[in-house]
Amino acid sequence: MKKLLSSIFLIIVLFIITYFLFIFPFDIINLWKVDKNFNGLFSFTSTLITFILVRLYFSTKITFTPLRLFVCEGIGIGFISLNVIGIIFILDLLYPLQGETKVNLFLVSLIILLTIGYTSTIFIKVKTIELQSKKIRNQKKIIFISDIHLGSNSINHFKKIIKKIILLNPDMILIGGDLIDSSSFQIDQLSILKEVKGPIYFVTGNHEHYLKNSNEKIDRLKEFNINLLDNKSSVIDDINIIGVSDNQSVEKQKDIFFSKKNNNSYNLCLVHKPSLWQFIKNECDLTLSGHTHNGQIFPVNLLVSLKFKEKFGLYKNNLSFLYVSSGSGTWGPKLRLGSFNEVISITINPS
Repeated sequence: MKKLLSSIFLIIVLFIITYFLFIFPFDIINLWKVDKNFNGLFSFTSTLITFILVRLYFSTKITFTPLRLFVCEGIGIGFISLNVIGIIFILDLLYPLQGETKVNLFLVSLIILLTIGYTSTIFIKVKTIELQSKKIRNQKKIIFISDIHLGSNSINHFKKIIKKIILLNPDMILIGGDLIDSSSFQIDQLSILKEVKGPIYFVTGNHEHYLKNSNEKIDRLKEFNINLLDNKSSVIDDINIIGVSDNQSVEKQKDIFFSKKNNNSYNLCLVHKPSLWQFIKNECDLTLSGHTHNGQIFPVNLLVSLKFKEKFGLYKNNLSFLYVSSGSGTWGPKLRLGSFNEVISITINPS
């Protein structure tokens, strides 16, 4: 009975969220127009149909492109619309506005923010980090990327990332999960990775496990010079790379890290979510994570902080470091406000 009530409550919450993201902005625009009235039946019916489509997309592995675009881009546009409506409400309280003025202000603001948001996803920033360690005898240059979300993001976007990596000429490339997020993505397109020199190490994120035939597709990654490091370790010179799969509890992840830790090496932990660092930060030299996208769309950044204490950037605890990437691609809507796509270039020098 408790489980049933919990499920009903969750459905109600999701239904309300669907209304506010997809239907509420239209209702508000209609109310702002003098000749329009609120139509409750139409709003409820529209929300119900939209809710069914959203549930269909997220609870199945359907890869129908129009459905994905409707749900993902709708979420992004709806979220930005709510922000704009909130600001207009505040302005209206301070300086009362005519209905038509509010509609025009909404449309102009929305177009500007969407233009900025979509344009921001085109660019890929290279971030450079310099570290030192007594455990390193020879300088090592590492490229870290995560959250590329191939399927939602095009192969051309990935090609731009690869071109930047080739120019940086790293000793190794580490991929922190969510490389692929759509079952429709053709694995053979990863052949462009064969142009990259140096070893490539990869751990799975949450999205790899949502794919149809996920185990088969993950296994195929080795055809493209990708070394799957889920719950394994690999030693390159002075660096012990410990890969930790995302598809398990933090307690299990912690056990795996300590079972692979090498006291005589520079321990580098590659794990999709940054949550693990709290448990290993006194024993791990460097942890590389992603997942958070730094909120992707402001002010989600603030909400992400409630879930993850370390949501973006470089963190330090004594001689231990954590870097949480904002991702090399976007999840869901192709929008970024207050965040950016990035490739991380990390140089570790001998002390």
